[in-house]
Amino acid sequence: MHQFISRALAPAIALLLSCTITTVWANHHEHESHGSHAAHAAQTNSMTKGEIRRIDSGTRKLTIRHEAIPDLDMAAMTMAFRVADTVPVDKLKVGDKIRFSLGKVEGKWVVVAMETDTSP
Repeated sequence: MHQFISRALAPAIALLLSCTITTVWANHHEHESHGSHAAHAAQTNSMTKGEIRRIDSGTRKLTIRHEAIPDLDMAAMTMAFRVADTVPVDKLKVGDKIRFSLGKVEGKWVVVAMETDTSP
């Protein structure tokens, strides 16, 4: 009787193990690809044009209306970014046209370089 149950259940157990292994592998692979993408895009490679819409000096955050950022697959939009301590913000004013690049700091996108945009 024990051999009968073992033989009857063997295919079901094999199928269950196969599905479990496939699911674990797929989840691990998906997690790795997100990690690779994040590591690859730890800093943007180009400067993005934007316009200062709001300045919060206390938190060193700028609200920037920016063009699309292809390096991050990000559409044009308006959003707030923290600014790295190494980037001066004391002379900025609302309406200034800038060019900036982003880098990941503690898991968040931060302005790591910025210059005044003098292009027309």
